[in-house]
Formats: sequence, structure tokens, C-alpha cells
Amino acid sequence: MIQRWIRQQQLGAFVAITFGWTWGWDALFFVFDLWDVLAFNVPRVWGPLVAALVVIGASERSLRAWFARRLRWRLGPALFLVALLIPLIISNLQPVIAALGGGSLVYAPPAAVHLMAVWILLNVFLLGGTEEIGWRGVLQPRLQARVSVLTAGLGIGVLWWLWHLPLFLTGNPNYSLEPWAFAAYTAFALGASTVFAALANVTDGSVLPVMVMHGAVNLGAALEASGGVLTGSPVIPLIGAGLWWLIVLALVLRYGRSMVPNPTLKPIA
Repeated sequence: MIQRWIRQQQLGAFVAITFGWTWGWDALFFVFDLWDVLAFNVPRVWGPLVAALVVIGASERSLRAWFARRLRWRLGPALFLVALLIPLIISNLQPVIAALGGGSLVYAPPAAVHLMAVWILLNVFLLGGTEEIGWRGVLQPRLQARVSVLTAGLGIGVLWWLWHLPLFLTGNPNYSLEPWAFAAYTAFALGASTVFAALANVTDGSVLPVMVMHGAVNLGAALEASGGVLTGSPVIPLIGAGLWWLIVLALVLRYGRSMVPNPTLKPIA
């Protein structure tokens, strides 16, 4: 009976499982104060992945065949390069802007190059990147059957934003309730999600490039600013979020609400 309901209500089932899994973990973290225990933080990000497994499994389609299509890696290298470079450029443009007006920049990566590469791979295949198997592999194509790429991307952005809300109650400096920081995160979530939606529609059904883009977003900047007019200003993250919206605007002006010439992301289950 549950399997039949999931088959018939795939969108609702996906959202319910995604939030139920992640917010369930979050409740445990609050009750037992486990936010600083990394091993317990990892599974919370698997909500969209778990939801994808359940929804596709309930469809009686081969999970192996579905994953083989969604994780197809034989694509043009340019797709992966774009997926990697866009977040890195946006992250590092922010300290450049912060240094304007007489400031200075230093190369201060969060880790050695080989460790950053490992961090991106972990993010792609274990952490944040796995979210896209659900967001873009299951939810995006089903929304696109009803609305445009732009609307679907924005809709997922709203869900993505809501899904992260418990993190704003943990004291994590990356999730601040200060008005500027909260506004910047909101703008980033909606803008980046919409760019992810466009990228997912030029990969012939694969979500792997979007997973790479998501992983690169989590890397952060390799440059550090000091002495500039805007150094330390809360406006800088908002400018960074605005750069994602510039990409959205450029794609919409060029291709309309489809955002790409011929959207290719369609349900395969």
C-alpha cells in the first residue's frame, strides 16, 4: 500500500522523505548536542539521496539502470570544467571585490591543492553533491513535466533553503541569522539552485556535472582580502549571491524560461 502511494505521489513522497530523514537527524543532534561530532553530521545530508532511492525503488525500475543513467560520466570535458570553474570564480571574486580601494590579496587556500581535490571529491560523492541525485535526478525532471526549467529551479531552491533552516540554530558561522548573512544565503540558495537546474538540462540526463558544481561550491575561496573598502563587510556575501543571479539573468535573456536551447532532463522512472 505504501509502495503504491509512493508510485502515485512521487513528488510528495520525495519531499516528505527528504525532510523527514534530514530533520529527523537534526532533531537527534539538538536533543543530544551532537553538532560538533562530524561522523553524525554526514548522514543528515543524505535526505535527498535516500528519498531518490525510495521513490525509484517503489517504481519497480532497476535502481542500477537508473543510477547508471543519472551518473553517466561520458560527457564532454567542458561540462565538468564549467561545473568546477563557475563556483570557484564566484568564490574568489568576492575577496577581489573586498580588496578594492587600496586593499591587498593573498593566496590563502583552506588546504593544500591535493587536499582540496580530495575535499571536492568527498563533497561530490559523499556529502553535498549527493543531494543532487535527488534534487536534480528525481525532483527536477518531475517538476519540469509541469513547469519551466526556471520555475522548477526556483522551486527546488525554496525547498533547499527550507531544508537547511535547522542549521541556522546551531551557532555555525556559515549559517548566521544576522540579517545581511541570512539575506545573502537566501539569495544564494535560490540563484545557485536555478543555475544547477540549467546545467542539469544540458547533460542528457546525467546529474554528475551538477554534483561536481555543488561540491566546488562547498570548497570556498583560495584568496583572502585585507585593507579594502569592503573587507569584512556583510555586503560581500550578498554580492557573491548576486553573481549567481547574473548567470540566471543571462540565461533567461538568451533562452527564456527554458534557460537552455533544448532542455534534456526528463523523468526516467
